[in-house]
Amino acid sequence: MLDNISLAAGARAETVAACEGTPFHQATSGQVRTTWWYTWDKYIVPDVYTSMPKELAAIRNAVAMIDMSPLPKMEIRGADAHRLIDRLMTRDMRRLEVDHVMYTPWCNEDGFIVGDGLVFRLTQDRFVVSGETSHAWFASQAVGLDVEFRNASDDYGILSLQGPRSFDLMQAATGHDWSSLKFSQIGRATIAGVDLFVARQGFTGERGFELWVPREGGAAVWRHLQSAGQVFGVTCAGEYAVDVARIEAGLILVSADYNGAGPDPRTARVEVVDDLQITPFEASLGRLVDLDHDFVGRDALKAAQASLEPKRRFVGLRYDAMEIVRAAAEKSAYGTALSRVFWGSMQAFKEGQLVGRASSLAYSPTLRQAISFGFLPEELLSPGSTIEVELKDDEGASLGLVGATVVPLPFVEIRRSKA
Repeated sequence: MLDNISLAAGARAETVAACEGTPFHQATSGQVRTTWWYTWDKYIVPDVYTSMPKELAAIRNAVAMIDMSPLPKMEIRGADAHRLIDRLMTRDMRRLEVDHVMYTPWCNEDGFIVGDGLVFRLTQDRFVVSGETSHAWFASQAVGLDVEFRNASDDYGILSLQGPRSFDLMQAATGHDWSSLKFSQIGRATIAGVDLFVARQGFTGERGFELWVPREGGAAVWRHLQSAGQVFGVTCAGEYAVDVARIEAGLILVSADYNGAGPDPRTARVEVVDDLQITPFEASLGRLVDLDHDFVGRDALKAAQASLEPKRRFVGLRYDAMEIVRAAAEKSAYGTALSRVFWGSMQAFKEGQLVGRASSLAYSPTLRQAISFGFLPEELLSPGSTIEVELKDDEGASLGLVGATVVPLPFVEIRRSKA
């Protein structure tokens, strides 16, 4: 999703010049008080407005406004659109009703995840898929079907409102009570004279919404919500805070935690390694695999489920933050460890034997701990199990081994579907 490059003032000017502003850029760019920006696909978005811990605290305790516009968006419509969606997704998408959303992975014939994301059903024969770019993969599976594809990535800005006071802000901004909109339902609203649709969704684990705003109305909607939200402690939050929030919530992310198995180019600049391709079972997404319906990769996943070979699973890991800092300092790399979320793979060992890997290492201000995800064999999944992880710096160089303890996921309470 994100390109793991922080842009200091005057640095990487050629990268910044090649990027575009999102539909909200006119309203957000003047509020950034740091030099932290992120390139995400062809866009540049704020990484930190003022302070990552402050922005994360707003997500957890008040309400945050987040620009998620660069998320790839593909529109699929036609008489066979629903048939194609059902064939591609691991979930039984026949249950997806109009004005509803479902989160799901989609796999290749070998059962490896091509991508994961949200499927919006806007009308009987019109869907929008928001997640890792999979245009080529979807088209390759649509031969002989009456469907049309369109890249809708530039049509909408996605303004994510996340936090316990997001409902208060939506009511103040629209004059309507949103408490009846259930998780993964879609509603309509008019804000600052702009018609848009609203999904009860988000990527932080908190209660909130995604507002899909037509491009031309982006700045006006952002400013209206920010003004209406002052009484509720609204804060603009950058991608750094969102990245930490999704780790705290135990939410896996393509490119950060696994490599998509499809043919499409990645929106994040990461090394593509086949060893980092995983099945939904390895991602702890088995609950989203319905083997009773026919979908691409079902036979491979049936075989994987029945296999007696050792399996790795997705777990949480907790670290001593000071041990990480000391390990970095000993390699003259002080400040490179825990300076942001580490995107990539770090080898995990038990008594000197390679047993798995870790990913998405970060410092969590909410927990006041260093945390990450791990992919470990079943015999090491019990909370309290200990391993060693090969710590890496921002450039991927080894900083030595640090201890880690297995803990349950999620790290924080998930409140996004609560009333």
